[in-house]
Amino acid sequence: MPAPASILLFPGQGTEAVGMSQGWEVHQAWMGTLAAAESRTGRPLRQAMAEGPLDLLRSQRLAPCAVLAHSVGVYRAWRAAGMPLPVAATGHSMGFYSALVAAGVVPLEAALDLISAVEDLSEAAFGPGAMGMAFLIGVTELEVRRALTDQPELVLSNRNGQAQFTVSGPVPALEALVAALGPSALKAGLLPVRHPLHGPHMAALLPAITRRLATVVPAEPAFPLISHFDGRILGRGAAAWDEGIASVGLPVDWLAVVARLQALGAPLAECGHGRQLAGLTRWAARDLAVASLQMAPEP
Repeated sequence: MPAPASILLFPGQGTEAVGMSQGWEVHQAWMGTLAAAESRTGRPLRQAMAEGPLDLLRSQRLAPCAVLAHSVGVYRAWRAAGMPLPVAATGHSMGFYSALVAAGVVPLEAALDLISAVEDLSEAAFGPGAMGMAFLIGVTELEVRRALTDQPELVLSNRNGQAQFTVSGPVPALEALVAALGPSALKAGLLPVRHPLHGPHMAALLPAITRRLATVVPAEPAFPLISHFDGRILGRGAAAWDEGIASVGLPVDWLAVVARLQALGAPLAECGHGRQLAGLTRWAARDLAVASLQMAPEP
């Protein structure tokens, strides 16, 4: 268990894996969270986590719901086992939704409805296969920005580290960017995402997304949240929920988050499956260690 004054980091999509539910099925808090998520979405989240197939678990409609529900369930199970409230929390991309639910700003169902609204409206606006995201590892930000001058339809959507970035926009332009920078990168390719998240392409959808969620009344958070857009502290529920909605069109700056984590100086723990954020945080600051809560506590 992490030390008492900890900051929790909630991972985003891409951390889903067959077998991620192993060991959690004996925890009532985790099972209750997953049952509620399945009731809201009508999707077999526990079965997909336990048995796959991987294509189902990673599908556009199921993956974000599985990551959200699992991370929240992990948090609730650890809390039931005696873990104290964190000093603060944040999340990477849709991992911020997990942080919102863990802090009690909105119920799990509201965060799932936000995911559904983004998926519905994105599909209607962009159609299948037209938009997406690409990742670039082992290139400098200057190299990425220079390459983007030849692809004006693309935007830098994530600054995940000193040499790790994602870009959003039309798929043909993403493919051209990967072809241009791939030879000089350690790794580059398209992400399994069908929407241009964290960029201005999503801005036109924000009014409709907001209307879909107009009945949600955010509560004050049980602990402060950290914006994954600029690292500022969000201490009020309304501001945190507004940030969650707007985040689909706001870029992710994990370097700014890491600067805030360094300023706060508390121990860090990743709350979800895998070590996505431990890796990203080390890319940004080699001296920051991130513990993991992915193994279930003793029931």
